Amino acid sequence: MTNFETLVDQIYEAAANADCWPQVMHDLGGVVDAAGGIILTRCADAWTGWRCSAAMAGQHTDAWITAGASRSQATARLVALGSAGFVAEQEGFTEREWLADPIMQEWCGPLGLHHCAGTAISVPTGDFVVVQLNRRIGEPHFDRDAIRRLDTFRPHLARAGLLAARWRLQRLHAATEALAMIGLPAAILDRSGRVLATNALIEALHSHIVWLPNDGIALADPGANELLRYAIVEIANPAATSVRSFPARGTTANPVVVHLVPATGRARDLFEGGFGILAVTAVAIPSAPGAALIQGLFDLTPAEARIAVGVAEGLTLDRIAKRHGVAVTTVRSQLKSVFAKTGLQRQSQLTALIAAQVKIPHNPPTAAD
Repeated sequence: MTNFETLVDQIYEAAANADCWPQVMHDLGGVVDAAGGIILTRCADAWTGWRCSAAMAGQHTDAWITAGASRSQATARLVALGSAGFVAEQEGFTEREWLADPIMQEWCGPLGLHHCAGTAISVPTGDFVVVQLNRRIGEPHFDRDAIRRLDTFRPHLARAGLLAARWRLQRLHAATEALAMIGLPAAILDRSGRVLATNALIEALHSHIVWLPNDGIALADPGANELLRYAIVEIANPAATSVRSFPARGTTANPVVVHLVPATGRARDLFEGGFGILAVTAVAIPSAPGAALIQGLFDLTPAEARIAVGVAEGLTLDRIAKRHGVAVTTVRSQLKSVFAKTGLQRQSQLTALIAAQVKIPHNPPTAAD
């Protein structure tokens, strides 16, 4: 069995390297004859990251924590107990309640796990860390002696949580500064829309960005801000259908295009999951942009970008279809996709976005069109 000093060293190593947490959870479980453990971070009403030992890494673990954990009473009752140490599940549940809770019905039970000991640790960022250990079915409750042994590690878990949170913020600030070096105003948001880090370029966009209490962010353009709110709701879902690139007018300066880029790395990376990058690009282009620029600004396919440019030039759908050698029905389908990605509803709005805001000169169609 791992000795105390070695395990404490592993806990602090895991604070800097999240890949170490599964082994730490396995070894911590070994101290109290548990099958294994899991460490999770939570911000607002969502889990932002987790790492677990092999015994708790079932086929549906990620899906359950992401979508099913909100149905369980386990975390709420753990926090309500207000304990400064580990507690066993029988302190917050009757045996019948525990077996009926979704945590047992949908996750631990199918993995052959039963009795649980857990603790909730607040960190200064406003998040909190939960550590949970489970014994296999047939094993006894965690008794007072087991809880006492776990409590000797809790201060180290708490300090590791604080260090990890601060190192995380340092890494996020470094990321925004890297974006500033290439001239890109940017902020990093958590999955609730709270601003975690910014660079000086976005902080200077007073005509477009509104800073809200409690590290909130909004856009001065009401319509664009509504699109931003929808996008933030689905920030943790890379496949969401919300518009993530859209124009935003400023109170005094030129319009910009706002992009909300969701994180696509390993969502379970402790203290790193569940955030996105809010980036701003200028659209003050003095000459007619090509399809490649439009494609990049609004995350369009090459075909969709060609349709958007054609609409901005004042061409009818028939002429656009003839220009590119496709059916009008194909053009209509691609235009519908352009509307979805830009958050617009009419051709006149698309023309205004590209032709007026990006200053495309209107070129009458020629016979070749």
